[in-house]
Amino acid sequence: MPQLSYYCKSTSCERKNYLKVKSNNRFELQQEIGNEVKRNGFFCGTYAVTHINRLHLEIGKWVMVMTLITCVILSALLFIVGWISTVTFTIPIWFYFDQQKRANLFNKTMISRH
Repeated sequence: MPQLSYYCKSTSCERKNYLKVKSNNRFELQQEIGNEVKRNGFFCGTYAVTHINRLHLEIGKWVMVMTLITCVILSALLFIVGWISTVTFTIPIWFYFDQQKRANLFNKTMISRH
């Protein structure tokens, strides 16, 4: 599943950190955690406050790997049986592109700062 990421504000660290929340858009995220994320950096331990507009939704690398593995297995099984495997090859790829579309929509939507 997609994951939220943000960069550490510490000048010595500046690494990417991740949050585990299950929101479909920034408005649901705002209701869940508020306007700001108050976290310690995972690598440096620096306490920082990050506005939710600075969070970005990313597709995990394992999603692509699992998609490819599922495509190969389903296509091979249906090829052995003698069925057309084109449809089973496209379903996991469609899932990946759906996740990518969800991430793009999340990243385009911003909350007003007032």
